[in-house]
Amino acid sequence: MSIIKKVPLIFLCLLMFATSLFIFKPEVKAATGFYVNGNTLYDATGSPFVMRGINHAHSWFKDDSSTAIPAIAKTGANTIRIVLSDGSQYTKDDINTVKSLISLAEKNNLIAILEVHDATGNDAVSSLNDAVSYWISIKEALIGKEDRVLINIANEWYGTWDGASWASGYKQAIPKLRDAGLSHTLIVDSAGWGQYPESIHQYGKDVFNADPLKNTMFSIHMYEYAGGDASTIKSNIDGVLNQDLALIIGEFGHKHTNGDVDEETIMSYSQQKNVGWLAWSWKGNGPEWSYLDLSNDWAGDNLTSWGNTIVNGANGLKATSKISPVFDGGDHPGGSGGTENTLYNFETETQSWSGGNVMAGPWSTNEWASKDNYSLKADVQLNNNSQHYLSLTQNQNFSGKSQLKATVKHADWGNLGNGINAQLYVKTGSDWKWFDGESVEINS
Repeated sequence: MSIIKKVPLIFLCLLMFATSLFIFKPEVKAATGFYVNGNTLYDATGSPFVMRGINHAHSWFKDDSSTAIPAIAKTGANTIRIVLSDGSQYTKDDINTVKSLISLAEKNNLIAILEVHDATGNDAVSSLNDAVSYWISIKEALIGKEDRVLINIANEWYGTWDGASWASGYKQAIPKLRDAGLSHTLIVDSAGWGQYPESIHQYGKDVFNADPLKNTMFSIHMYEYAGGDASTIKSNIDGVLNQDLALIIGEFGHKHTNGDVDEETIMSYSQQKNVGWLAWSWKGNGPEWSYLDLSNDWAGDNLTSWGNTIVNGANGLKATSKISPVFDGGDHPGGSGGTENTLYNFETETQSWSGGNVMAGPWSTNEWASKDNYSLKADVQLNNNSQHYLSLTQNQNFSGKSQLKATVKHADWGNLGNGINAQLYVKTGSDWKWFDGESVEINS
């Protein structure tokens, strides 16, 4: 066993082909929430969540949100980013308003990203702290919604292209939110009005490490500078992901004041890299930027060309958006039931699993699936008492989980001798202890 003692999550099996569908059986308890692990955002079911959504400028169009939010949901979006005001520049959105907006998003199966817009482009730490104070003042509306709400601390705070000062501001701001009891996933926009990703590339780890909960992700706003061409877009995205930091494109358009934007690459490369995006914006851009309106009306009955790209394009909402399973009536720790939640189903790839003592593989294959369409498959050469395993090294949040299981199958051909057994191992807990299930004979 020395070859696997340093791996936190191990599937040890004696098999020819393995369909590894990993499922948690949750205990019914208070909701946990979104969390980041490496460069991936997970929802409260433990499933990777890739945002596909739209920005809505609530703070300037307060009377239109009741129409706009359901209309945005009908596009297939799984997330809505909502503009709020702390009162320092625009009319303040009070706690009851925020509660209503969260409720409306929930009713429409939309994850809500809430952002304060007053600090946009401002370099003063006081403006960032105003946003922090606002979140703390309305925390009653936020606590308990960690599975449905993410906090985008301050829209485009720090307009100057200066990563060091940007990082310094957030390193003092994030602990204040945590000390106030806000455990939500936090989102930090890059410096330079959101268009200077070098600030994240150079100082993102420092900002992330300032979060005691290590639950902070980052956002680039891709307009003419950060999103002007394919090579820039790819470099900006990869520069964050390669640091093992989670990323979204919090805003983007198809053009902007000083130039064109390569929206096709933003959408296709984000799809390739499992990076979330939120298009700017549903409606209400002034005459100078009206080309950024996605809809000509709040109800979404008349999409613009830009809106049609976002909703119906090859990499648009209808083609790529998946609603979070937190809305399916109990498949998460805060839900009402104890239903099973899939953690690894290999629908798109091997999900970083590797093999030991296998002849070939593993691969994601559309054979032998026990749920959905795909499974993980590997070829092995069976010998007397030979051992073969599939394994994954990954940090995972097992809190509130009472059972971990895998579905395993083998092919119905070949020399199986006296049969094949499978056994599941996991290393976890504060004492970093091994656990294993019993050895079980598997059938074809």
